[in-house]
Amino acid sequence: MVIKFKKDPYIIAEIGINHNGYLSLAKRMIKLSKDAGADAVKFQRRSAEDLVANLGKLGNSTGYLSKNENDTNHKAKKFGTWVYPDLRLELSEKDYYEIKKYCKKINIDLIVTPWDEKSVDFLIKLGVKYLKVASIDANNYHFCEYVAKKKYPTIISTGMCTYEEILITQKIFKKNKCKHIFLHCTSAYPSDEKDKNLNCIPKLRLLLKEDVGFSGHGIGLSGSVGATALGAKVIEKHVTLNKKMLGPDHAASLEFPLFKNLVESVRKVKLSLGSDLKKFQKSEQTLHNVLIRKFITRVDVKKNEKISFKNVKTALIYSKRGILPKMYYKILNKKFRKNLKKNSTIEFNLLT
Repeated sequence: MVIKFKKDPYIIAEIGINHNGYLSLAKRMIKLSKDAGADAVKFQRRSAEDLVANLGKLGNSTGYLSKNENDTNHKAKKFGTWVYPDLRLELSEKDYYEIKKYCKKINIDLIVTPWDEKSVDFLIKLGVKYLKVASIDANNYHFCEYVAKKKYPTIISTGMCTYEEILITQKIFKKNKCKHIFLHCTSAYPSDEKDKNLNCIPKLRLLLKEDVGFSGHGIGLSGSVGATALGAKVIEKHVTLNKKMLGPDHAASLEFPLFKNLVESVRKVKLSLGSDLKKFQKSEQTLHNVLIRKFITRVDVKKNEKISFKNVKTALIYSKRGILPKMYYKILNKKFRKNLKKNSTIEFNLLT
């Protein structure tokens, strides 16, 4: 019941809330994600009335939100000090229908994280490609039950979770026959290299007996490139028009030129992994022809003399003739058919 993607790895540009509540910015970021080579874009959807127990206790949202990538000359709030949820960052249902239409037009998949049951229902009605369960909800078994029962393909991040908790969530999705994939994740914004623990990827794959992916929150490429080398089937990364923009997640996101570099690097790493079959490659033939040595006589040899380490060696002869070094044990102790001078090229027809 694991999701099989059209690309390996499947690369998601996490726009999230970095549109700052502006549909125009959201659409620009979708186009830039497509141009950078992403397979999908991801947003976040919250219905405050369903998510918050008492809206009266929510408080007023503060902190400046940039209107565009050049609107940066304002005091920034520290990560974790924003009111949550910040209603200014929520796009309307009408906006999401426009986004869905635009994604279809430019042929890029749309993924959205619902943070509440009402949003789950809306996104299924909207027809997103996949739902996404955020790390904070990966061990929210009550919410996972609600999502899994919809049997809608779901991607699940696993930051802040233990293996034991992830296994419980897996049981929920398997029990409900809901296609899914888990992403290894460190929920720090940004996350340092020392906290990425990419070795969790092969361990998680072995434990779940399923493909897994990676959701990165770093400010560089190492996590995504390393995860690809370890076999991650999904790579998700936050993107922004400008890291200096004011808003909760911009500082932990990649600007599009660097994101494009990430996509290209990930694709190259995947290609470089190739096959586990170790053989002589056609592309190695040129260097082989230049460097390869062949067997020659080290000294004058007599007819019926046995080949030994002392009377032969390998040397460059600049010819297609001769015996390759890897045939040493095939010719050792064979006899010469005739007398040969020192530095004579040895061929099979000269041996018995």
